Amino acid sequence: MRALTLSVALLAALTTSLAQSDDTKETVESASSSSSSDDESKEAWMRAPAGTVAVRSGEDALLTCVVLGARGKPVLWRRARDSSLLTAGGVRVTRDERVKVLHDDADEPLQGPGIRKGGDVWALVIKSVKSSDAGLYTCELNTEPPVRSFHRLTVISRGLTPPEAQNATDSYSANNPTLSTLALSHNYTDCCISANVSRGCLGFCSIQTILEGTGQDPETCQPDFPAIVKCMADGRNHVPCCVQEHVPDICQDVCRGEFTPVTDNIKTHYSCAAYMEKTLACIVEGIELLPSPPEDVEVEPLSEKQLNITWSPPLENTETVTEYIVNVTTLRSFDAHLIDPSESSMRNTSMKMSQPMTYKVPANKTFLVLNDLLPFTMYEISVTSYNIHGSSLPSYSIRSLTLTPGKMKTTAVASAPKLPDVRSCCLSAGINHYGCVDKLCDPTKTFEIGVTDLMICAPWAGVTFGCLANGMDHTPCCRARGLPEACLPLCSGNITNLDFNHFKCLRFMTGYTNCLLQGYGVLPGPPTRLHLTNIDTDFAVVHWAPPNALADTVQFYNLHYKALQLEEDYKTVERVQSPFILEDLESNTDYEIFVEAVNEHGLGEASPRLIFRTQSLALEDEEEVSNAYNVTACCEKVQVATVCMPLCSYDAKMSDLRTLAPLCAQEFHKLLRCGAGGRNHEACCARRGVPASCRGVCAGAPRGSVNSCVSYVGNIVQCFEEGTGILPGPPRELHAVVNHDKLFLDWAAPQDGANATSYVVHWQKVDNNSQPYYYNTLQLDNKMNVTQTMARLEGLDVNSTYHVFVVAANDFGTSLPSSMLLLNITEDTENKEVSGIPSPPHSLSVASHSATWLALSWQPPQFSQPDEKITYTLFFKSPTQLGTGNVTKITTTVPGHTLEKLSPNTQYVVWVTAHAVAGDSLPSETLLAWTDPAYPAFVEPPTINPVNLVVEGSSMTILCIAMGTPTPTISLYISGRLVRQEVTRHMVTVIHNVTRDMSQVSCYADNGYGTPMQASRRINISHVPTIQASGITMAAAGDSVILECRVEALPKPTVAFWRDPSGRTPVIDGPNYSIQLLSDPEESTKYTMRLIIKKITETDEGDYFCHAENAFGKTLRPVSVRLRTAPHHNVTECCTQMNVSSTCIDACSFHLDMDNIMDRPECMDDFEKLMKCAADGSDHRGCCASWGVPRNCLELCRGGPVSRTCALQHARRALACFRDAGAKLPGPPRNLKAHVAPTPHAVLLSWDAPLKNPQTVYLYRVFWRAYGAKVPEKLDTSETSVVLTGLQDDVRYECVVKAANDVGTSSLSQSIMFTTAGQETGAAAAPVGGSSTASAVGGAVACILVAAILLSAGLYYRHRKNLRLKAQGGVAFENPSYLREPNPDTVVNGTVPNGNTANGGNGVANSISNSTAWRQETLQNPSTAIPTAREVDPTLYEELKLGQDGAGFKRLK
Repeated sequence: MRALTLSVALLAALTTSLAQSDDTKETVESASSSSSSDDESKEAWMRAPAGTVAVRSGEDALLTCVVLGARGKPVLWRRARDSSLLTAGGVRVTRDERVKVLHDDADEPLQGPGIRKGGDVWALVIKSVKSSDAGLYTCELNTEPPVRSFHRLTVISRGLTPPEAQNATDSYSANNPTLSTLALSHNYTDCCISANVSRGCLGFCSIQTILEGTGQDPETCQPDFPAIVKCMADGRNHVPCCVQEHVPDICQDVCRGEFTPVTDNIKTHYSCAAYMEKTLACIVEGIELLPSPPEDVEVEPLSEKQLNITWSPPLENTETVTEYIVNVTTLRSFDAHLIDPSESSMRNTSMKMSQPMTYKVPANKTFLVLNDLLPFTMYEISVTSYNIHGSSLPSYSIRSLTLTPGKMKTTAVASAPKLPDVRSCCLSAGINHYGCVDKLCDPTKTFEIGVTDLMICAPWAGVTFGCLANGMDHTPCCRARGLPEACLPLCSGNITNLDFNHFKCLRFMTGYTNCLLQGYGVLPGPPTRLHLTNIDTDFAVVHWAPPNALADTVQFYNLHYKALQLEEDYKTVERVQSPFILEDLESNTDYEIFVEAVNEHGLGEASPRLIFRTQSLALEDEEEVSNAYNVTACCEKVQVATVCMPLCSYDAKMSDLRTLAPLCAQEFHKLLRCGAGGRNHEACCARRGVPASCRGVCAGAPRGSVNSCVSYVGNIVQCFEEGTGILPGPPRELHAVVNHDKLFLDWAAPQDGANATSYVVHWQKVDNNSQPYYYNTLQLDNKMNVTQTMARLEGLDVNSTYHVFVVAANDFGTSLPSSMLLLNITEDTENKEVSGIPSPPHSLSVASHSATWLALSWQPPQFSQPDEKITYTLFFKSPTQLGTGNVTKITTTVPGHTLEKLSPNTQYVVWVTAHAVAGDSLPSETLLAWTDPAYPAFVEPPTINPVNLVVEGSSMTILCIAMGTPTPTISLYISGRLVRQEVTRHMVTVIHNVTRDMSQVSCYADNGYGTPMQASRRINISHVPTIQASGITMAAAGDSVILECRVEALPKPTVAFWRDPSGRTPVIDGPNYSIQLLSDPEESTKYTMRLIIKKITETDEGDYFCHAENAFGKTLRPVSVRLRTAPHHNVTECCTQMNVSSTCIDACSFHLDMDNIMDRPECMDDFEKLMKCAADGSDHRGCCASWGVPRNCLELCRGGPVSRTCALQHARRALACFRDAGAKLPGPPRNLKAHVAPTPHAVLLSWDAPLKNPQTVYLYRVFWRAYGAKVPEKLDTSETSVVLTGLQDDVRYECVVKAANDVGTSSLSQSIMFTTAGQETGAAAAPVGGSSTASAVGGAVACILVAAILLSAGLYYRHRKNLRLKAQGGVAFENPSYLREPNPDTVVNGTVPNGNTANGGNGVANSISNSTAWRQETLQNPSTAIPTAREVDPTLYEELKLGQDGAGFKRLK
């Protein structure tokens, strides 16, 4: 059966036919204490209702109860499922107002059998019935015992029609039985449950439930469908009805109650959906009319020639049975004298599988004695019930053996010896507890003893078990049966008391009881002479003789067997007699068997175990029919691709077909030819429901596409497998000899399947108006049947052409032609021999086309050997090319080819021929085909889904559509990268895990004609906001603090600052807070969110959270502000030393009060002093540069002088940097001094560590130059002293030092003047410029030197290893930007010419750079601090480096 899933829809269509169904009679329970011959009986009784009441939902239902002899007693109506009382007499008891009773107390008689007056009728009315009202109702007369009748109500959905012959009331007709709705209410749930159908699939076990919807997934219930369908058929034979309704035989399994599960085998994938409605209609009709199978069929051998068959009548439609048919099949007859177990039935068989015999038995008999049977022969018997409408399915089959010659069945069984009177023994011993006497003093009930019984009867344990032992010691038997040592005293009867240790003996009470009975001598002994004969692959015949002891008391035997390899428990076959056929065995397997005799007391001892091995199937597998058709060999011969060989089998897998179909499309014609095997299977396919459009596949030569025939692949393959076994193969080597008007034909018989009984010769005259042969038929105008492999045709028309072919035939059908003859009959033809050739390829057509190519396909020759290798030659040319030399030939092995590199808009002539060993075919039909005109490629802008809503991390689908002929090559580019390229007109690409840089999508098309075209589209990639936070900001109380987070999001986010991560405490714009969201002018997706705390207090200290959210998500990042616990220096003290005016001194606290300065213009004169104090000797330029302070204002960030504009715009940022890192940066070195060095041309410099953060300093940088020179020299050291070498004795030098740690650098120390004789006391540094001329010259020189720096930078880095001279304890730094450090601490007046230094001779190398002038680090005399010069602007390279993170001097790289 295919697709039971369609049953709901199909069964709905059957309800019209259900309307004609008969009702089922309900059983009536009645009680009567006496009979009476008088019509006026005193006993009350009820008329039985004729059937079920069927009412559509929403209508009123009327259930009629006829009560005779009520004599005033009340009549009750109940609902059977919950026994709820609905009415009592004429009163409604239930709360349901839809229920009422119709009753008339009038005494007038009413029409109807047995209804004497109106008062006898009690009708239950239920208005507007619902589906929940369906079920059984009870009409009950309140007597003792009560008298009842049962009434079934069926509620049909509104879409269904109730039975036409059924009114909404019960009818009572004595002679005319009414129709019922049994078909509609066919409920086989009990059958399904007994067949272990899954609970979730029980919805398919009722027709009504299927109609109303099961709510179950049919796919999950596939494994249960065989049991469900068997229960649905209910043992009735619906096949005749299905045949009458033209249901194909392959789809008749459901009509027999069978279901073919859909497996991976291709033969199970056949289509029966078109016949499902007819099939179910037959089942519904058969349930109503047909009898069920006979019950309890038993077969008993009586003698060597007699079998006694008995059965019980069927359960359904018993009264309609007209006869029984007993089917008897002789399976195998054995040699009656074989007793050697080693003998095999395979070598001693006189008869196998004869035709079945049938015996008719009248309906009033349920037994049959078969006579004149063969001795010691296996028979299979089944019984079928018949009535006038049809039959049941056969009962279950029983196999039985007739007895061996001379043996007769024992008819009388003697009584077994009586058991000892253990009960009297217990009572005489004083046991007065009834339960103990009943269980512990009855040897037949000892296996029922439980723990409670042992506990209660423990005081009498010695008496009870002593009486059971009956004075005998049963210990040896108990020990042999495996009872533990603790339980053996029970067997001997010598036990004084019971304790918990004896509870484990309860598991062995069955063995204990058997030992007692065996000791009493009432059980039969073990069967004797156990042996086997006729051991086969799946069965064996078991023989045994009766036991030596009490053989006449044996009622039957139990046979136990098990397979030794599986280590399984014994399987038991009960109630058998010798000989017995042990069936369903596995081949080549060892089995162990034994037999036990049974009498009225129980099981006797077991016979000895017997081990045997079944025969192997290998012997049978070797017996292959030599002329059987081998489909695999055919595929190998025609060279089917190796990857496609799994499909070359009648047991191919459907999964392989789905997987290999794309790869093996060109091989299908070979697979079909080999599958058909040269046989004509069209008759089988028609019988099995294959539509006419697909029957060409059944002949191995499809007439078109086979895609529409895939659903019938199982039907077709089954016909292939069946037909290759019974149909004749094709004739071979067809030859003809033409002699004037006569034709002599000769051919070879089929090689495989030599079952051809005749041959049919077909011939037809071909003229100019007819085709050489017909593709859609295997019939020609003339045919002749012959039995030999030759034929003679005479009287042919001279000067004519004839088409001839030959097919083989037998009773089952015909083969296909293997070749054809096309003959010219002329007068002068004499003994001309012509060989058969394949028919020409046909159905040549253009599958697809373009401007430069044509895809052609054709069908293989219909006439050819199935295992014949066929190749094709394709011919084509343009009509404009004259001459045969312009014809192009292409050879191929598949029925299709693509002609490429053709000219656009050109006509071509095409034909094809086939080649085989027998010869070349005639040409196929000629095809005229045009290529398309050429058009340049045109591409549309890419279509992107989702439209305007591409989310980062998700997927987007890009569609590129291009026009043009030939088909263009489409290339997809995303942000300039090639993603995919394909020759097509529509290219769909799915991009997963989209990133935000995929903003540009382009489709590019080119077909080689015209100019390639590109179309692009820019998209916005929406994404969840991402946040970069500024981290921790240090501040002092009262400072203005700026907290910033950089946000990237699309679409634009909404932002907020929170004080806690849950967002319950937002920061609100107010007097002390300001929140800003600034857009990046260059990138529209980037923003800066800023929180300005105008005056920070302790309550403002802590964590803040930057929150950004848009439609695609939200992000949270922390940013913190911390108050310094102690200031790093006292700004007030510094302000006092710098002589800040008294009016502004209050702006100096531990940190500068910027608002106090800005509010008083008079303080601007002291601004540089205030900033110098706030800088605290540290260099904060790196911090300021990272926050956007311009290059010309960076001097402000180490306390140097700047313009008023810089002061007003960037003072707050500078102060923020002072507060953030001021406590971590080092102060300037102190007490710089020069000393006489121990070597000539050198000087020793020393200094003290800075007061601020001296422990963090890891490096000092020393600057020196000849007084007035522009180019300073430098070296780095980690010590607080250094020796400068290479100095000139008569030159004055000036020098400064600065400190560095991991955070940054200090400002310059105070400068000193020195010579090689030591430090000059009170010497002042020379001024940088003393006149305007000098200034102008200096400016010009500065410009030149700046250019020199840029040009020499490359050479400097390339040769820095050669220039590096290390001083003692020094570290070399080469980056020239270290020279660009303005010094607000020291200012000098005047200028001094550049001095030169040379490498000294102390063996210690100093790091010296002569690359640029010392403009940035001016020196001053502490006594004359007058600023005369400014820092020049840093280069762009230096400015970018100022913003980089780093430690020490690297902060200024």
